[in-house]
Amino acid sequence: MEQQEFTFVDLKKILINRVGIPEQDISEDPNISFEEMGIDSLARVELQLAIQQKYGFEIDDSETRYITTIGGAIDFTNRRIREKESSDARSY
Repeated sequence: MEQQEFTFVDLKKILINRVGIPEQDISEDPNISFEEMGIDSLARVELQLAIQQKYGFEIDDSETRYITTIGGAIDFTNRRIREKESSDARSY
């Protein structure tokens, strides 16, 4: 089974298509916060929902503290994807 990976391109697509952020407003700087990019809490919830739907895992509200920067969102999502794949592999 091929391992999934969440990349900047994936995040950018969600921000453009689901959250409605103009492409030119999206920074590739992994340390920039969503707040600095003008992304409010409602838009972050939409981002959270899009990630959950695409990758098939739940993000608890307490975990959203990890999804505050570009890099944090990518790292968090990849960690959760690996956890889910590991859990799925054990259930076979």
